[in-house]
Amino acid sequence: MHARASLLMVLLSTVATVSIDAGPQLGRMGDLAKSTINRPKFTDEDEGRMAQANAQEYEAKHKMWRDPLLETYLAGITQKVVAVSEPRPFPYRLSIEHDASLNALTLGGGLVYISAGLVARLENEAQLVMVLAHEIAHVTERHVTKGIEKAYGIQLLGQIGATAGSATGVLPSGPAMAKIYEHSMGAAINGHGRNQERDADRIGIDYMVKAGYDPREAPITFELLLMEYGDQRRLQNFFYGSHPSNQERFKTLSDLARSKYGKVVQSTRLAVNSEEFKRATRRVVIAVGVNDYEDKRFNTARAMFEKAIRAFQDDPQPHYYLGRIALETSADVDKAIAHLEAAIAADAQFAPPHRELGLAFYRKGDRVKAVAELERYLALDPKAEDAAQVKATIAEIKR
Repeated sequence: MHARASLLMVLLSTVATVSIDAGPQLGRMGDLAKSTINRPKFTDEDEGRMAQANAQEYEAKHKMWRDPLLETYLAGITQKVVAVSEPRPFPYRLSIEHDASLNALTLGGGLVYISAGLVARLENEAQLVMVLAHEIAHVTERHVTKGIEKAYGIQLLGQIGATAGSATGVLPSGPAMAKIYEHSMGAAINGHGRNQERDADRIGIDYMVKAGYDPREAPITFELLLMEYGDQRRLQNFFYGSHPSNQERFKTLSDLARSKYGKVVQSTRLAVNSEEFKRATRRVVIAVGVNDYEDKRFNTARAMFEKAIRAFQDDPQPHYYLGRIALETSADVDKAIAHLEAAIAADAQFAPPHRELGLAFYRKGDRVKAVAELERYLALDPKAEDAAQVKATIAEIKR
């Protein structure tokens, strides 16, 4: 039997019968005519199996980010939130999607996804916890399965009413199963509706505080991303779509941090950041910065590399890219040179900065230094793909 059909039989093993007024699409049987259909009522076991099936399909379509250090760190943070949340009988799992967009979602059943782009752009551990707590709140409140149950009474009424067997409680395995997946994925990616998103914010900040984190970072989590990375094309419905207006969200979370949690903020030392956050997110921050740079999103790339330098001043790669950005976007050659020299100071064997530094000196009219840096580049990486081009450039400068 096809996996979806098999899964459907499990999911619909428990049903509740409800009566719904028959609409024109089902035909009228008199002024008081009603139609009875079988509407699914998901158990915890059903939700877990459905989530696993959806995750298998989702991960087949979306590349995951593999980083043992980051995955281990995020698993620990997730468990901190789970420990103080409303219990659900699921082994929670957080996965990182290899995507520069800003998004987080849950498929229910304890499965949470966060994009590499969102992890990279958060400033501290408390903000990360707020994102995770928001998604875990969707799980503890059963928002995924509640949405599907509701959809069967509205969106799929005609199809189910025409084909479902009320005596057996079995729904069709073809289009109906496709609709189950479509609805659960749509809700996960596009939001669960205004009221449920409000609940996830409110419950999420409560979990955040109970886990020992400063609630004042909760509104900053959203505000920071929209202010510093405010390209709406890059933001998914974690911030837009059917969610409550951003202004309303900021105000609600700010008010809660000040009123409901004001006393605990004043009396308790709550966590904001950790050295582990900086170490674990270092690789993804630089990778997202490189992605933004290659896509010519220089402002967001610059923000990523500057963030990396704040965490690790002696990392050559962020300095190297900041030097390249300065050369490509401004007339401030000295600023580019400063970053490239910092990259070389951090790692004298790192070849690429020497190439860019040679070009920077050439732009300043210093041919001697330009040749020296380009020759150093070739000495460090004699098999570089552009070796022939660099040699020709050196010969041209020496003329």
